[in-house]
Amino acid sequence: MGTGGTAMRRSSGHVPNTNSQVIRMLSRKIGKAGRGRNRILFGTVVLGIVTLCMVFGVSRGKIQAEYLKSVRQDGTAAATYLEDPTKGQYEKIKSLSYIKEVGRSSTPGYAYEEPDSAPLCEMTCLDKTAWEVMERPAYTGISGDYPKGRQDLMLPLRAMEHLGIRKPKKGMKVRLTVEIGLFRTEEETFTLCGWYEDYVEPSSHMAKGYISEEKLKEWGGSIGKPDSLLIRQKDSMDGRRTEERLYEDIKMDSTSQRFTGGNTYTYAAVNRFMGGYGLASAGAALVLASIFFLIHNVMHISMAKDIRQIGLLNTIGTTEKQVRRIYFGQIWRILCMGIPTGIILSVVILSAVIPRILGRQYLFRYGGAAGLKVLHPELVALAVIFTGFMAIGAAAETICRAVSRSCVEALHYTGTGQKKTRRQPKKGTAGRRRRSPEREVCHMAWQNLFRHRGRFLRTVLSLFLGLEVALGAAVIAAGTDYRHAIESRPDFLVSGAFGPWGKSQGYGEEYKGRNPQEDPLETEGDNFALLTDNDYDTFSPLSEEVTERLLAVDGVDKKKSYAAIGGYMYPRYTKKGVRPLVRDKEAETDENYDDSIGTVIDLIEAAGSCTIQILDRKEIEELKEYARKSGSAADMESLENGTGVLYLHDHILSPAKEKQAVESVGEPVVFSRLWSKEERDRRMDASVQELEEMGEVKTEKSEPMTLCGYMDTKAEGFPELKRTWHGPRIDYFVISEDGFEKLGITKKTFFLELSVEKDKERSAGEAIQQIAGRENIRRGEEAGLLVLSKSGLLSEAQRYMQGSRLILGTLSMILVFAGLMNYLNVMVTGIWSRQRELALLEGMGMTHRQLKRMLMAEGLYYCLLTAGLMLTAGSGILGLVCMYMKARLAYFTFTYPRVLYAVMIFILACICVSVPTIVYKRIEKTGLTQRMAQMT
Repeated sequence: MGTGGTAMRRSSGHVPNTNSQVIRMLSRKIGKAGRGRNRILFGTVVLGIVTLCMVFGVSRGKIQAEYLKSVRQDGTAAATYLEDPTKGQYEKIKSLSYIKEVGRSSTPGYAYEEPDSAPLCEMTCLDKTAWEVMERPAYTGISGDYPKGRQDLMLPLRAMEHLGIRKPKKGMKVRLTVEIGLFRTEEETFTLCGWYEDYVEPSSHMAKGYISEEKLKEWGGSIGKPDSLLIRQKDSMDGRRTEERLYEDIKMDSTSQRFTGGNTYTYAAVNRFMGGYGLASAGAALVLASIFFLIHNVMHISMAKDIRQIGLLNTIGTTEKQVRRIYFGQIWRILCMGIPTGIILSVVILSAVIPRILGRQYLFRYGGAAGLKVLHPELVALAVIFTGFMAIGAAAETICRAVSRSCVEALHYTGTGQKKTRRQPKKGTAGRRRRSPEREVCHMAWQNLFRHRGRFLRTVLSLFLGLEVALGAAVIAAGTDYRHAIESRPDFLVSGAFGPWGKSQGYGEEYKGRNPQEDPLETEGDNFALLTDNDYDTFSPLSEEVTERLLAVDGVDKKKSYAAIGGYMYPRYTKKGVRPLVRDKEAETDENYDDSIGTVIDLIEAAGSCTIQILDRKEIEELKEYARKSGSAADMESLENGTGVLYLHDHILSPAKEKQAVESVGEPVVFSRLWSKEERDRRMDASVQELEEMGEVKTEKSEPMTLCGYMDTKAEGFPELKRTWHGPRIDYFVISEDGFEKLGITKKTFFLELSVEKDKERSAGEAIQQIAGRENIRRGEEAGLLVLSKSGLLSEAQRYMQGSRLILGTLSMILVFAGLMNYLNVMVTGIWSRQRELALLEGMGMTHRQLKRMLMAEGLYYCLLTAGLMLTAGSGILGLVCMYMKARLAYFTFTYPRVLYAVMIFILACICVSVPTIVYKRIEKTGLTQRMAQMT
């Protein structure tokens, strides 16, 4: 009758019952009867929203925290710069699709408290984009406004403290001496319009005072003709590719004009966190898939019983539309309660808890959580939409499938697919040995799982995704640990330092604001700053005596220690040889080498000295291999046989200058010695008249060497050479041992890398510090020694490493928890829905112990299959992650997380075995036989 009634309704379109009050009453009654199911659905909705908000919110918050840390360290959010730009270049760069923002900056001069004092700050004018987008994010505690009036001035707190201003007030008068260009000095009285706190390293970054465009015009400048452009490309684009495209799209005003910069700070933060946007996108997809399986399984299983209920509603004349209204009404009520709860929990966690943790772990020296925004309304909204759609979609699938069934089909629905015809046993199997009771129980458990194949596979996949993402996060956290970058460094690095004047300019201390994996000996200083008070021929950063004492320290392994050796000289180039380093005219092709007499004539002497470092055979072979692979035009044979020198630069040449560098290969270069110490001291004490009488000092020159070419040390694949102080302003040559002997100077030790026995590291460190301290006292005003220890770098990076492990560990646990919740819901709801089946099995003779073992075996199969997937497919995924990360981070180290894997599988096994046991005990208390009697 039920089936016929349903058919009649479908054919005639007659609606027997349209009473809305009855529909609402039925919806409430059915909802009350399914309170347990609705609680599970409510918890699933809340868990889905909170999990998505936590995973994506915490990940985004960590990236933003690292972004703010880097921006505040460097004092700007700009990634790329172009000096002396034209108006046309500015407009063109702004129009490029891969460029996000372009700001203009002009620095007309420097301010001093007193005419003869050290500079207080540089006076800078920015346009709106440069201030709002590039510079403002680097500061906290900003009070007041950016300068608009002619005499308005904005200063950092450290500059005002230098002026004795402890409690600044808007409108205060500040009197300063300003040097504009080389020959103009102005006495100015400014009005303080604002102030801020910066976090750059004071020793390497001068304070910035901001002035208005009106003041810039008064001093002869214009923001329309800025000193430089501050450029930021899209965060998904790396710096190397950006630079290549900029050179393709922008016509350079001269051969010397070039773009400098690199990756955006967000790009770098994503790289350190997840290895790049590619892996981050894959991780996001896995997280969404994990939540999808959780919601789908819970909805599918929890509503299976309602299909039979729908069959009963059909028999009493309820239409399909009314059935949908009844059940969708329940889903809407669950969503109306679950979504606000999930939102409230997410908002509280993301606004109050996570910012404190991130601020304490990453920004404790850089303004704390100020400016750190982890809670993003659009993120919460997307989590709500995704969870809501998944819940409604999964419920709709079950409801629509139910209403499409006949009454008889719905009443007899068990949740399994159509049974396949059992194959007849093969001949000869009659005498086959029967299974033991224990094996039969396991076989039944296996069959039970595959009766609900889709549910079983989705649950295993959900567990696999959660645990695999956790393992992947552990691999990334361990592999990107700064410890690996620091461990590759020597136990102790003892190097010559910049002298007092160089340090006062911020040179030689840039390493204090850098990440541990970066080279501490990279500097913005030049050789003039490096050798101030030490520019004489016999100066050695580490004297022979000090070197011997350091190597003799108890615990130092001489064989594993390394010394960088070379010298300082004045280079003399031909015009063609020096063209890559100077501004020139495109048509200049003057020659300075007379082939007829084989003599170099009319050489150009560099403005300062250069560094020449000796490379051993292994290092030269590495350079030769790199030159071969990269297709470099460098003359590596001359370098190897000792007749040439190779110029190394830190990416200072534009593409036009790179072409000139290729043309310079083979040009002669001559080196002359520095003055003797006696001659230098005599001239330093002489008057101007005496210097004129002395005339030019002629120093000994080397024989002509071949310029082997110019090599960019920042190029992809360049070997990791150990170099002394280097940077864009230092002329740096490398030479072979045989070639250095032709220069006619004694060898100097630039730095020592000391390898120390582990059990003697502390005592050796104290001895090294004592030797360096005594040497620094002896040298007085001359350049002293710099000592860096591996343990010191590890100690400084400890808080950051703890933060990374904490964040990735938290994310891993969230995903594991989601996977386990999926399993718990599947097992609990599955067992409760099988009470009739369990009662039948008990009635057929299975004992309580056997029933319990069967359920435990079902749970254990979940664990075993998940563990097998993790060992096979999971290991392959981890291998791909390793390859991806190594391509992104040179210091990445892969270690298979065996201990974590074992712990996770052990815990999973305990849960998979104990949960069915606990649920069965709860059912057992009610008495399966009595329940069976009630059901029949």
